[in-house]
Amino acid sequence: MTEAVASIGDEGVRAARVTVRILELLAGRDDLGVTEIARETDMTKVRAYRHLRTLLAMGYAVQHAGSDRYARGPKLLALARAIGQSAEDGLIELARPVLQGLHEAFDNSFNLSLVYGESVSIVESLPGKALVGITVKLGEPLPLHSTAAGKLLLAERHREGGALPAGKFVRYTPNTIVEPEELERELALVAERGWADAPEQVVLGINAISVPVYDQRGDLVAMVSAMDSIQFIPAEAPKKLVDALREAALAITARLAI
Repeated sequence: MTEAVASIGDEGVRAARVTVRILELLAGRDDLGVTEIARETDMTKVRAYRHLRTLLAMGYAVQHAGSDRYARGPKLLALARAIGQSAEDGLIELARPVLQGLHEAFDNSFNLSLVYGESVSIVESLPGKALVGITVKLGEPLPLHSTAAGKLLLAERHREGGALPAGKFVRYTPNTIVEPEELERELALVAERGWADAPEQVVLGINAISVPVYDQRGDLVAMVSAMDSIQFIPAEAPKKLVDALREAALAITARLAI
């Protein structure tokens, strides 16, 4: 009798784990088929279908009309709203410990920027440890052609076949790249090496290095940046800092995929 009760309990735990996993899959993707869910949860298609039918009945999943694809249901969306955390807030919360780790390891300022369609804004900033600090405005769109984070977005759009923004580029300093041909060469270099910098291109005496953060779909969603005086981040980007930023970006991407 005890073994039978234990067996029932174990089965209940397994079912709960599978259900939670399916909810995670629905939350992280636009839609899914039974075959994909079965593969991701390591069970048969028949069992995956049974779990899906339960979630459909409860409103946590919906089935696209005329197809075998499933997506987030109203109950799952309501649960997300009840938690009260937007996608932006969630990304910042996941990235914050990684950003703090960089801040502890280096003396520079570190920023987290988010992509908003065709613009980029800094949403989180940790000040450097130098006697004279650098302050940034949060939530303000960055000039794309003259900032390291902005160049990452331009390089991504350029790689996807998009054109450069229309109009003339503002020359903030003598080092700002304003010629389209030169900017395209710069973006090709950014795409090739996987990071961007902007030595004295928006403010004299300031440099920044940015690396891209991708979500589980492979979309560019954010950038992690180091910013400081050209004295501490020279035009010849320090390899140790670049490598640390790369690792941080990968860590945030991994946290987004959980």
